[in-house]
Amino acid sequence: MVSGFVRVGKPRKSLEVYLEMLEFGVESNAFTLSSVIKACSELGDLKLGKCFHAVVLERGFDKNHVISSALTDMYGKNFGLEDARKMFDEMGQPDSICWTSVISAFTRNDRFEEALGFFYLMQRKYKLFADGFTFGTVLTACGNLGRVKQGKEVHAKVVMAGICGNVVVESSLVDMYGKCGLVKDSRRVFDRMPKKNSVSWCALLGAYCQNGEFEAVLGIFREMNKEDDLYSFGTILRACAGLAVVRQGKEVHCQYVRKGGWRDIIVESALVDLYAKCGLIDYAQRVFSEIPVRNLITWNSMICGFAQNGKAEEALRMFNEMIKEGIKPDYISFIGVLFACSHTGLIDQGREYFKSMIQDYEINAGIEHYNCMVDLLGRAGLLEEAEDLIRKSVFIDDLSIWETLLGACTAHSDLDVASRAANKMIELEPDYHLSYVLLANVYKAAGQWDDAVKIRKLMKERGIKKIPGKSWIEIKRSLGSYPNLANSGLPSKEIFPDNGNLSLDMTGDASGSDTEDMHLIE
Repeated sequence: MVSGFVRVGKPRKSLEVYLEMLEFGVESNAFTLSSVIKACSELGDLKLGKCFHAVVLERGFDKNHVISSALTDMYGKNFGLEDARKMFDEMGQPDSICWTSVISAFTRNDRFEEALGFFYLMQRKYKLFADGFTFGTVLTACGNLGRVKQGKEVHAKVVMAGICGNVVVESSLVDMYGKCGLVKDSRRVFDRMPKKNSVSWCALLGAYCQNGEFEAVLGIFREMNKEDDLYSFGTILRACAGLAVVRQGKEVHCQYVRKGGWRDIIVESALVDLYAKCGLIDYAQRVFSEIPVRNLITWNSMICGFAQNGKAEEALRMFNEMIKEGIKPDYISFIGVLFACSHTGLIDQGREYFKSMIQDYEINAGIEHYNCMVDLLGRAGLLEEAEDLIRKSVFIDDLSIWETLLGACTAHSDLDVASRAANKMIELEPDYHLSYVLLANVYKAAGQWDDAVKIRKLMKERGIKKIPGKSWIEIKRSLGSYPNLANSGLPSKEIFPDNGNLSLDMTGDASGSDTEDMHLIE
């Protein structure tokens, strides 16, 4: 009974039955203890799990591999990685299940290098057999590290082990190839799967979404078994946010609520991100305010949403509120904060946040942070300070950061800094059209039209063409990318063909109705 309730997903009931068993004077054996430890793991009750660990020691079951494996797994799932490692180290001769438990603990706690190290140690030194769960965990580690070569090696081991039909392993392969940027390989593995479940579909959707192929995500969603789509709403909403298609996003929101989905932190965070990116910041704030338990992703979505919608003060207030709640900011949090500072001219505050990120939170500044700082200083006319920041950074050879500086030079007509920035861009990528276009704009702003004409002539001599701008336009529910009409020279009928209705075509009234005035369901 105790183990049965755990297997059917009722860990709390399992613990209640265990207590009843003790009241009847029945002593627990190793199998019962392993079950209640797993129940604690599922409930996230580490304190109670430690109590059962004490019972294990008292009863002399500490050498039992089944119990040791369950304890390792419990600590790993509940952020007790050091305790999980200690449990493993105290085992005399751990079997393959124990090895899988500790590898899984490393993976769950984002210690992917150690996970791979233990996997190779397990196979090469101890010659132990890896099962489907082991391979699934290791492939997750490879994917998160972007180690496609090692991922393919593990794939080969899977084939040699004869477990290609395992849905856990193959779903992990789909996920791994997607995270490594090999979407075609991800799709190839998926298409060959004899059996697919909700995890498989979500892995495929994630592969396309992570690589920016948002339209493909919506297309695949139409093909899915609608019984499986409840688990994929977070990814679908991310795709809608990436395309900034609020109508389809609202349809997905409606369908999610209708199917009984609610209080899912992943989906609710994606909703906040969707509405913020589509400019509906009030909708985003309403969703955010009704989330009972917020994680870092939720806070980041709201901070970045405020920043991107010109509400810098609210973004900074939200950031400070997050810190008061005891949540430690990460790489993304500071992108939102620095973006807010750069678009409102908060120079001193921007400098302080940039310094705090590196010194107080020990976060290495990335290209996004440097771009925000260069933009902040450039908008304020502090172009030489911005240039000095670039030259002292590890991103001195990154094209985008020089492009940001050159763009700032246009507003302030600083020809010296502009020339150095343009020359650096041309050195890094000689055929990049914006190097010439932005420099010509600086000359125009400074009134040096002859120099601007010379730059244009230089572009022509080198065969460099300006890439035409495009816009996402929705016509009759068909979303497409179209060139600028003013420069295309084509009649509008050729540019905007009748593509028909490409709605998400989901069951229910949402796909056939105007959802623009839809209110969020309380």
